[in-house]
Amino acid sequence: MSGRQRTLFQTWGSSVSRSARAPGCKSGTERPPTPATSRARFPAAAEAVEAQPESDDDVYLVAVYEAEQQLSLDNGGFCTSAGALWIYPTNCPVRDYQLHIAQTALFCNTLVCLPTGLGKTFIAAVVMYNFYRWFPSGKVVFMAPTKPLVTQQIEACYRVMGIPQSHMAEMTGSTQAFTRKEIWGSKRVLFLTPQVMINDLSRGACPAAEVKCLVIDEAHKALGNYAYCQVVRELVKYTNHFRILALSATPGSDIKAVQQVITNLLIGQIELRSEDSPDILPYSHERRVEKLVVTLGEELGGIQKTYIQILEALASSLIQRNILMRRDIPNLTKYQIILARDQFRKNPSPNIVGMQQGIIEREFAICISLYHGYELLQQMGMRSLYFFLCGIMDGTKGMTCTKNELSRNEDFMKLYNHLECMFTHTQSTSANGFSTIQKEDKDKKFFYSHPKLKKLEEVIVEHFKSWNAQKTSEKKCDETRVMIFSSFRDSVQEIAEMLFQHQPVIRVMTFVGHASGKSMKGFTQKEQLE
Repeated sequence: MSGRQRTLFQTWGSSVSRSARAPGCKSGTERPPTPATSRARFPAAAEAVEAQPESDDDVYLVAVYEAEQQLSLDNGGFCTSAGALWIYPTNCPVRDYQLHIAQTALFCNTLVCLPTGLGKTFIAAVVMYNFYRWFPSGKVVFMAPTKPLVTQQIEACYRVMGIPQSHMAEMTGSTQAFTRKEIWGSKRVLFLTPQVMINDLSRGACPAAEVKCLVIDEAHKALGNYAYCQVVRELVKYTNHFRILALSATPGSDIKAVQQVITNLLIGQIELRSEDSPDILPYSHERRVEKLVVTLGEELGGIQKTYIQILEALASSLIQRNILMRRDIPNLTKYQIILARDQFRKNPSPNIVGMQQGIIEREFAICISLYHGYELLQQMGMRSLYFFLCGIMDGTKGMTCTKNELSRNEDFMKLYNHLECMFTHTQSTSANGFSTIQKEDKDKKFFYSHPKLKKLEEVIVEHFKSWNAQKTSEKKCDETRVMIFSSFRDSVQEIAEMLFQHQPVIRVMTFVGHASGKSMKGFTQKEQLE
């Protein structure tokens, strides 16, 4: 053992399991002893560990065997010797807020709300490890909506807490059903997406009664009938003896949403920290926020005015029928129209029957599509609007009735043709996400479809120029990086094309999720991890 680092189990667990019920052993409500004090408290056990360089698996098997001798049907598989204390790692710097939250989560269903990068994964690993020890025949389950989040937690459980890899398994939708059933029977710590979990519960592949700890990442998604909610409801049918740890950086958009999460996940305690919390401040990076307000400009303002006239013409029928109550067309949103449509479906007027209902549904569909385009115009610019309208007109986005109705609107067709003249020669995109710029196009001036693009360009160019001026090394630009976030894929490509003009001062790389599309190929989850 002297040639490599001890695991937490070898440091604390072997001493405890071989000296079960030893006097002076601290309970889980107190901070666990350090490795040094643990060895001093159980000198005979410590000497045995030093004298016999046993492997991790051998030590674990001995402890499991001893623990299982003490199990009874009354305690639900709880090991009394392992449960005499709980373990917190000291092979990482101890942060008081993490220690406190981990302790709380061990004894109560807890929703942990921490800013990104402050240790939610670490806390989850601590809780999972302790339930892994306390219930030697139980299952510990970690659920996350995406594979990269699952992979991140596997790494933490192995490297931070020392859970043997042979006892862990990752399951995805691509894993065959019979293989997953075998994994449920042979492994103890499982990492999977909620869809896989609910499928295995419904098929009986998952031994629900053996689940002792359920960790839910991105817990703010636990609304309505999302898979997280289905999993908890299904588990409760078999057992009430399991712990839930829910993790989220943003628990909800409002109090109602947070309450739904609390109810759906059976939460009894909330541990909330913000970047301004006193116990978080020493570990938060300094951040300066500067807000730049950019006006729409004359050209974009003219397009917006024309677009509003089209919206008024197509929404007027819904307004006249008193189905769309709000008449302030420029300030309406797509979400408000969706709510109005849902309300119409729940409580239709008795005077509207038969074909009239179909006509109103069609008008709602047109307005929802157009208001999505309106949001694109204001937030992303004319180019994003044009690409969206192209999708409607070529039939790849929206319904055929939307295309037919817009084709009959003279003002819309004028606007569409105007945008087509502006962007019909837009540079194509190669498979790897970069602009395919022909030699003759290199001198072509970039068209700024939104004034904020020009401002963004100024900020980025100034950043790199000022940085280079301060540095004297040859690889000046390698020492600083800029990340630009955008809500739409087409906008990402437009920004990349704009900054591509400033090579080699600025080297551009687009990074989008994997999805099919005509304009851009995204990264698979495996490529994102790499």
